[in-house]
Amino acid sequence: MSYSKRLQERERATGRAVRVGVVGAGQMGSGLVAQINRVPGLVMSAVADIDITRAEKALAGAGAEQVTTTDDLTDAAAAIERGESVALSNGMALTKLPVDVIVEVSGVPDVAAEIAYAGLVAGKHTLLMTVEADITVGLFLAGMANKPGGPIYAVCRGDEPPECLKLIEYAHDIGLQVVVAGKGKNNPMRPTDTPTDVADEARAKGMNPKMLCSFTDGSKTQLEMCALSNATGYPVDVPGMHGVACSVDELALKLVPEGVGGVMSTEGPFVEYVTGNVAPGVFVIAKSTNDVVTHELDYLKLGKGPYYALYRPYHLASIEANLSIGEAIIDGRSTFHPIGWTSEVTAVAKSDLAAGTKLEGIGGHHVHGFTVPATDAKAAGAVPIGLIAGCTLVRDVAAGATVTYADIELDEGRPIVAMRRLQDAMLANGTLG
Repeated sequence: MSYSKRLQERERATGRAVRVGVVGAGQMGSGLVAQINRVPGLVMSAVADIDITRAEKALAGAGAEQVTTTDDLTDAAAAIERGESVALSNGMALTKLPVDVIVEVSGVPDVAAEIAYAGLVAGKHTLLMTVEADITVGLFLAGMANKPGGPIYAVCRGDEPPECLKLIEYAHDIGLQVVVAGKGKNNPMRPTDTPTDVADEARAKGMNPKMLCSFTDGSKTQLEMCALSNATGYPVDVPGMHGVACSVDELALKLVPEGVGGVMSTEGPFVEYVTGNVAPGVFVIAKSTNDVVTHELDYLKLGKGPYYALYRPYHLASIEANLSIGEAIIDGRSTFHPIGWTSEVTAVAKSDLAAGTKLEGIGGHHVHGFTVPATDAKAAGAVPIGLIAGCTLVRDVAAGATVTYADIELDEGRPIVAMRRLQDAMLANGTLG
């Protein structure tokens, strides 16, 4: 039975729909808000954005009939209980309001981590669309949650990593061996791009230059594949991955071991990305060596084998995120979260950086993301890119060099830093991962 039908049954049994609160009313958040209000059994109870007018606009665009604008918790709670929707400016307020699920869409790692922590402490299912936080402190957050009868922590459906995980699960369920799993990248890979370089393109697309830069400098792809790595235990084959140009028809020819004409060192399994017309889809390269199965797959037009490409040609971002709400509420299950710490996204200098520079974060002028084995990052003392924003360099860093903890002054008062310190300590003593 579909989640929509099961959510309707829940509403009939409990007397009310699942109340959802959303943090962030930008493009992604507004799309999510509009879609949630169209799913039977869900109700869009509250939207928070630092610009409260954006929260109001998102609710209006979703067709909310009665909207209360307030930052007073008592008034907000009363409005929600009356069945109204509430617009607020403070995302943390949602953790104290009578909502069942919080979906974070801020795009800011510090905000996402704080919301997730507070939401889980409050016993609310907390779902992230800011994967930047997951690749920084996701293992710590998952360790707080995902227990029988307790709150769920998850990265939402709709982004490439969770959709790729669904393909991986499918391959396993039908008895195939997974060799490679990953996504197509639809922007060029230019690691030294800055927001200034892409300003005109961003303006034409109606995008924030930093957001576009995070795509073109490769950071977004690196962190998405890092998230998939930590959710599966699959490593990268080489630091930064191969990133070969590839069409859909070439996936099962190129993402195979070198010994049979591909670029991978072995049969893995590995996480990987490609450029070309594979984007905006996700894929799994699977293998079967059974003659009966390979004959059947050939008959079914999947190829001669023994390597096959399973391909989903799209991901629907915020439009699919409500599926994770269904999984959390109905199944008590997390869509996607780290199961260990296999990979890390380090921060690599885009140019020569002088001591005293206050570093911008992901998509900024100073660093780009680069995925490496977590053990290598730890040995090098590399700073996770999710912590880099706002740090000040205490010594020069050359272009192409990885920024280390020794290079920066880190604000230990930031909650995300405290969470990362706890995560590292718990990994070291074996209580996580």
